[in-house]
Amino acid sequence: MWHQAVIDTEYTHAFYPEMAPAHMAFALLARGHASPFVAGDGFSYAELGCGQGLTSMVLAALHPQARFTAIDLLPRHIDGAKALAAAAGADNLDLRCESFADFARRQGGADLDAIVLHGVWTWVDAGVRATLQDIAARRLRPGGVLYVSYNCLPGWGPDMPVRALLMDAVENAQGTLSQRIDHALTRLRRLADQGGYFADNPSAAALVEALQAKSDGYIAHEYLNRAWTPFTSAQVARDMARAGLSFCASSTLLDHLDHWQVAPAHLPLPDGDETLRDVLTARRFRRDLFVKAPRRLGAGERRAGLEMLRFVLTVPVSDIPDTVTAPGGVQDFPRAIYRPLAEALAAGPCSLSDLPGDFETVVEAVLALVGLGLAAPSLEAGDSTRCARLNAAILAANRGAPAIRQLAAPEWGTAVVVDFLDRLFLAVEAAGAADVPMAVWTILSGRGKRLRRGGRWLEGQAENLAETRRLYDGFIVERRPGLVAAGAVQSRPITASPT
Repeated sequence: MWHQAVIDTEYTHAFYPEMAPAHMAFALLARGHASPFVAGDGFSYAELGCGQGLTSMVLAALHPQARFTAIDLLPRHIDGAKALAAAAGADNLDLRCESFADFARRQGGADLDAIVLHGVWTWVDAGVRATLQDIAARRLRPGGVLYVSYNCLPGWGPDMPVRALLMDAVENAQGTLSQRIDHALTRLRRLADQGGYFADNPSAAALVEALQAKSDGYIAHEYLNRAWTPFTSAQVARDMARAGLSFCASSTLLDHLDHWQVAPAHLPLPDGDETLRDVLTARRFRRDLFVKAPRRLGAGERRAGLEMLRFVLTVPVSDIPDTVTAPGGVQDFPRAIYRPLAEALAAGPCSLSDLPGDFETVVEAVLALVGLGLAAPSLEAGDSTRCARLNAAILAANRGAPAIRQLAAPEWGTAVVVDFLDRLFLAVEAAGAADVPMAVWTILSGRGKRLRRGGRWLEGQAENLAETRRLYDGFIVERRPGLVAAGAVQSRPITASPT
């Protein structure tokens, strides 16, 4: 199923917020379904095909009362994750290098509240998908949720030839996997520049361009396995029905807003017709939530469940846009609604019932804010001590190999993306450097790196160090306070960098 060269190549580190318990709970409750996640209660969560394990690791730090299992077939993934987990003291996370068949053979009844599969469904063959169905059928508790994300049709239809050409070029080229991927990307770009199919299918040309910026590890794991297949949502729903699971909601929260997704002429959309939604939006990726023995909530229960969640703004109030361009057209963000909401959310985590306005209007507005990445839900405040240990381990790892872009944010109940240079600033701060910019420039120059400003590469230590100091001063004033508010960074007195 997998090329050996792919198995030997590491996938990217990433945290997927749509797989977080609070995010899934918000999606289910918004659609009127009971959630297996309740603030203050423990839960059991299994990530199958965890890659580098960062999502489960962050969630384990945020939820010490829960039990997490994360498995992956690649030893390098699990070895790296175990080292990071050991440094972070993650005693509620069980990381295992094993196949899905190995996991299926483990003894265990209906003991899981959540199983999550990021991308896996697209990458594996029918036999492995049957194993995953069996795991879900046997191991999920009644009311338990299965998250499955996958490439879907019809959106992928015009772009499937790009993947076929990529696969063929890699298989027929010589050299290391990296060299073969470079050869394949060069060939694809040359073909796209010649027009033809790519001129008639702009999305295929756009995919070729997007692939140029992707890492070898990303391309290898996303596209270079023989079983790669996109599906219709109806196909996946039928497979899950055979495991006793029902589709209940999309974990892509903007999918809940039909008027954002399709033109007014198509509204109202029939409830539950996901295929129609996918066709009208040419959707190419889905994040579906299936539930075993789902329970429909009455209006009062639904509202009570939604009111138990906490929400917080994750950007400055001034960053809330006036309009957003969506597949269904330009959507207004009326200031009369969104400004008071944003100000309340910026003041700290609060319940939907604490926010001004009609409750259902508030729910819809917060779905939009969270779906756009401008706000985040949580079950409760994360464990700050555990998150601090994990973040210290991540920053220490970034000094040697700056691959992990996210830090745990316990006040927001999620993870926050931190830019490469800001991660280095934090890492050398944590190491106790007296002159943070000098320490960062020493690391950069040791790697043969230089900085750019105004489109020009800077020359020599004096220019580069001066720019590093300028950037550090901006970090202290503009970005560090937000990381402190998120709980990702400890608050301490910071002064401007030495001159």
